[in-house]
Amino acid sequence: MLHPPDYNDLFTDLLEALETVCDAVCAAVIVKDENTPSHRIGDPGAAQLLMNLDSVQATLADGIPRSEIPPPDASLNGAAFIAVEALSTPHQDTQSTVIVFAGKHAEDIERAVPLVHALTTETANELMFLRQTPLLSAAFAEVECGVTIADPNLFDTPIIYANAAYERMTGYPRAEILGRNCRFLQGEHRDQPGLQIMRNALARGTDCTATVTNVRRNGELFENQVKLRTVRADDGSISYIIGIQVDVTKEQSALNALAQQKRRFRSLIQTQAGYIWLMDAEGELIEAPEQWLEIAGLSSSGSLDMATIHSAIAPEAVEAFRDGWSEALRNKTSFEVVYQLPAQSPSPRWFMDRISPVLDEDHQLVEWIGTSQEITQLKRAEKDVENAAYKDRLTGLLSLEGFARRLDVQLRQKTLHPASPVLVIDIKALREINNTQGHDVGDEVLQEVAQRLTAEIGENGLIARTGGGEFTVLATHEHQRTRRQLRESMAAVFDVPFEIRGFAFHVEASFGYTRIRTTADDARKLMNDATLAMHISQHNPTLTWTQYTKTLEEQTRKNVDITMKLRHALAADQLTLYYQPQVDLASGRIVSTEALLRWQHPEIGFIPPDQFIPLAEQSQLIGPIGDWVIRQACRDIRRWHDAGIPVTPVSINLSLIQFQLGSVPDTVQKALSDYNIAPEWLTLEITESVFEQHCQALQLDLKALTAMGVRLSLDDFGTGYSSLGHLKDYFFDEIKIDKSFIRQLDDNPYRQAIVKAVIIIAQAIGADVVAEGLESTSQIAIVRQLGCSKGQGYYYSRPVPEPRWRQLLIEQMPLGANHQ
Repeated sequence: MLHPPDYNDLFTDLLEALETVCDAVCAAVIVKDENTPSHRIGDPGAAQLLMNLDSVQATLADGIPRSEIPPPDASLNGAAFIAVEALSTPHQDTQSTVIVFAGKHAEDIERAVPLVHALTTETANELMFLRQTPLLSAAFAEVECGVTIADPNLFDTPIIYANAAYERMTGYPRAEILGRNCRFLQGEHRDQPGLQIMRNALARGTDCTATVTNVRRNGELFENQVKLRTVRADDGSISYIIGIQVDVTKEQSALNALAQQKRRFRSLIQTQAGYIWLMDAEGELIEAPEQWLEIAGLSSSGSLDMATIHSAIAPEAVEAFRDGWSEALRNKTSFEVVYQLPAQSPSPRWFMDRISPVLDEDHQLVEWIGTSQEITQLKRAEKDVENAAYKDRLTGLLSLEGFARRLDVQLRQKTLHPASPVLVIDIKALREINNTQGHDVGDEVLQEVAQRLTAEIGENGLIARTGGGEFTVLATHEHQRTRRQLRESMAAVFDVPFEIRGFAFHVEASFGYTRIRTTADDARKLMNDATLAMHISQHNPTLTWTQYTKTLEEQTRKNVDITMKLRHALAADQLTLYYQPQVDLASGRIVSTEALLRWQHPEIGFIPPDQFIPLAEQSQLIGPIGDWVIRQACRDIRRWHDAGIPVTPVSINLSLIQFQLGSVPDTVQKALSDYNIAPEWLTLEITESVFEQHCQALQLDLKALTAMGVRLSLDDFGTGYSSLGHLKDYFFDEIKIDKSFIRQLDDNPYRQAIVKAVIIIAQAIGADVVAEGLESTSQIAIVRQLGCSKGQGYYYSRPVPEPRWRQLLIEQMPLGANHQ
């Protein structure tokens, strides 16, 4: 019988986790309208006092986190600060809940408060899951296999749910599981084939099953069969990763024992004499087995010699016998030969002959003894294994291993024209087809693609299904003479609509290819090169076809290296913010500033933003980096204000990827609250590609930011994505004229007309206008004449480090062309 989930265990785990890592006077879980804390650690009197704090009651009412200095009270002696975080979210049908944390050390607030926030965020996520799906969570609690749920939208993809079976299997209590990435179970076993399978699947966003070696809490190893399943949101992004885990240690041990028994049995077969041969010391035949002669179709009557015996087997086997005899006679060693019998039979039997020397007591050669062992259960089994390894079960095409093997053979035989292409094809939106139409329809799409490719490429080529929706093709040069013909043949495969189970739809694909001449002796290298080119097509919406080049590989390696270094840049304190002033064009007075991210690597030196920002977006590092920028800007504003410096609003650039990865309004609200920043001091700049990604979720996020009091700025306006019809769906406080329109304004009526049009549009929607890239007095005069009153550019100042910007705020001097 299923039972409802127990939230008490969840709160207990949370407090135990806090007690493990934080030095607290008291911490408590408090539920609205209850007289005592639901759970607590530390002093009970302090916990009761915390219930009555105004900040606690306010957070219970509105869910906004708060922090404060403790009031004077004996129960709170030793507490340096109090942090309040909400455990529940609006619109839930249960009472509001908060956690209150009284920390002992003021210097810990920078570390402790974010930690409490992270733990409560994860706990709230789990609480939401348990409340919204009580039947499912109860079922998870009852099943015998381990079940975990990880959130890829949080930093390092932490586990936010683990059932009791997972605790039993690993030996870890939930307090030590929640909030951690599941890699902690790997211990030192980080290089396993199963782990690579899971990493590849997660990188592609596909499901997978793999067996990995894990370490229990007591240090004991166990074999864990993991099934990873992704749960997607309406926009296609991954919301959760469900892990279903089974301890298969006993089964794996049994399989290993069975494999050992098979090896022993095979060895026994190989050593048992089925048919016995005798030869003299020179290798001439003395005695032949009658059963073997009957199978070979030879008569046992009359004289027999080795030439007669050899006539019954294939020429290549005869050659192997002769080579073996030559070596054996010279060194008095054994040799083996495998062959078919009869050689020309459509259903031959397989034999393995082992010829060994017979030596006397003085180690002198006396004769040779041979054993012929039939290995036909064995060869058939090997053939079945080969077919399973080298064929794709769903489509009947070659598998990845089968394709590589067949291509290697042709490369060694040097039968391929150097211009023959190896092509990798990835079907777009296969996941959407599976999700909307069902996996059966998706499988039929793959089968239909396989049939079309086979008909188009012909018998001389090779075709394999090498991934979920990925196909690899070798098209012979005779069949595909030019790049244009190759594209036309692929168009013939994908241009015709697919009609499956009453559904008719087009299937699009990304293509990457290379030529045999680029790597003439390595099938894997050719396949990897083509895959690399295909990935370029995948990640560039303007491309469908990409050809591999050395330059492409070098650039990819450079990008991978920069991405790896970027992963460590935050922790290594290599990132910093520069500030570029925005001024009143009439007076040169500073009215606001734009925060610009800069990266100074200790070995490479300065890395321009246009090199690492696109890589951060592709790798989704833009999420944590963007969060850092928001918090660092708010931290700087707070420091300026506390120092008595006149503060101006700060603009921060946001990537649309940040909106897809997490809740930008929550991040901004948290930063404003943590640093006690007025929302009007913050302006968020969003490029006009917002219109290309127009969706309801993004629109709601922007409305939430506006309701918060944060200013919104539309950056790079007019550079290619704008739809004036979309402007009515969003509210922007500011429009920035892209610097590409500011260049060459002199004697260029077209550019002046564009700038004037932007100003008129801004006036119509009540937005300010900022001209970017101002570098000359003539540009400033023209944009002022056209109606723009605010701008930024090198004429006034380049972006400067924070200490220099602080000095500019203190000086409050008008800026001009001579300012550096």
